Amino acid sequence: MSLYLLGATEAYQLLKLPNLFAHYKTHQQITSSISFSRFIDMHYFSVQTYDNDFQQDMELPFKSSNRTISLLNFVSVFAPKNFSIQPVEFAINRTYPVVDDRFDLSTKLNAIFQPPRA
Repeated sequence: MSLYLLGATEAYQLLKLPNLFAHYKTHQQITSSISFSRFIDMHYFSVQTYDNDFQQDMELPFKSSNRTISLLNFVSVFAPKNFSIQPVEFAINRTYPVVDDRFDLSTKLNAIFQPPRA
């Protein structure tokens, strides 16, 4: 079960939690008064800034994803799309030839199929 969750869903992002705490410690060394909630707000809910530690920011959990399939599954589960398919109806006008009943095929078969001759 854990192999499926880590391989087919975004649960593998939880393995990046040590990066989150290490990056928080780095921010604490720069600004000692920063709280963890301010750190989360700055990295997840504010406008993305392209500063010196942008690469480290992208290594945080749930900041980037390289899995298109699980992203599509996530969108399809939480944002269902309503759609309907309207059938297209059109008429086909064809004329079918009438078979001439006067033509008897059995009389012609006798001329084609004959026993082999030596």
